Amino acid sequence: MDIKSLTDVMMNPVRQRIIQYLMLHEKGTVGEIQKELSDVPVASLYRHMKKLYDAGCIQVIEEKSVRGATEKTYSLVQNPLQKEPDIQDISALIYTSLLSLQASFLRYFASEDADPQRDMMALQTSTLLLTDEEYMELLQQIGTAIAKNIDNKPTEGRKMRRLTFVSSPNEEG
Repeated sequence: MDIKSLTDVMMNPVRQRIIQYLMLHEKGTVGEIQKELSDVPVASLYRHMKKLYDAGCIQVIEEKSVRGATEKTYSLVQNPLQKEPDIQDISALIYTSLLSLQASFLRYFASEDADPQRDMMALQTSTLLLTDEEYMELLQQIGTAIAKNIDNKPTEGRKMRRLTFVSSPNEEG
């Protein structure tokens, strides 16, 4: 699978949540994942799992018979590309991800229900002067803040929110 196809599969919010589950728990059955993603209908969850499996993002690591059915345990595939990404792969990944993000914004703003203030939409760009060590510390702080919330369960008042961080060198420097 090429990087563009892989990115297209992985940019779906439900599939991102499945991947996050498997990153945190290392493995899981559809039933276990469904308990965490209780807002996702079971039939939809199976479709998303199939897409991830067909794309080579997840693998079956165990199968057992449970009440006459086969229960599969899944884990992430360590390198779905089967090779180290080169500069063209990384460029395609970023470009495709940005296009997917743009498409989600276009769908949002085309909706009659779009209300950026209500939905607390934000865009922020900061140019920082950081050593590599300071930058790594900042990334760890961001990761820690996200980790505190990544296991949140669907409850009344919780909305799915997508955070996208893009780091790039300052071409004007």
